[in-house]
Amino acid sequence: MLAGTAAGELIEGRDYVEVGPFPVDAGQRIEVIEFFFYGCESCYRIEPMLRDWALQHESLIDFKLIPALRRSAWIPLSDLFFSLHALGLLPKLHDRVYVAIHEQDRRLSSRREQVKWVAEQGIDEAVFENTVASDATAIATQRARDATVAYGISVTPSIIVGGLYLTTGAMIGNASRVSLVLDQLLELASVARNGIAR
Repeated sequence: MLAGTAAGELIEGRDYVEVGPFPVDAGQRIEVIEFFFYGCESCYRIEPMLRDWALQHESLIDFKLIPALRRSAWIPLSDLFFSLHALGLLPKLHDRVYVAIHEQDRRLSSRREQVKWVAEQGIDEAVFENTVASDATAIATQRARDATVAYGISVTPSIIVGGLYLTTGAMIGNASRVSLVLDQLLELASVARNGIAR
């Protein structure tokens, strides 16, 4: 049974929780952060709906992806994410990483397997290896770890809306509820941002 009702108002404590408030970037758009892990089945299932929702609301939100780092074993996949980002290949390959792990059983937490996989995607192996071993990638991964701790992320996916509201894949339940839940959290964040009591 899903939390809340199929089309009703969200229930605090079941569909979302209040957090923070965490600092958000100033600007007209509302910050939405997804903390994810490439190896997470729930992240994989929710990704298409979340991406579509973000695209539909791109004029209203500033959508950010942050690899959650709850375990040191997750570092290699975080390094892969930031390396693809640095190479400008994240839009093309983000979904392919999920497919490789969840449909093709590729062990992309292994650096050797990462190098093989990126070569199959047409990326020069030496360029990738230099990028993944760079100080910039190490710094980005450390910042992701710091953010995971600062936001108190304990499960993936976790989505923070406006620095005020957190929902998770488990709270959302069926991936078809992504728009329902996030639309209402976006509205709550907008109201709070405009100074009306929550």
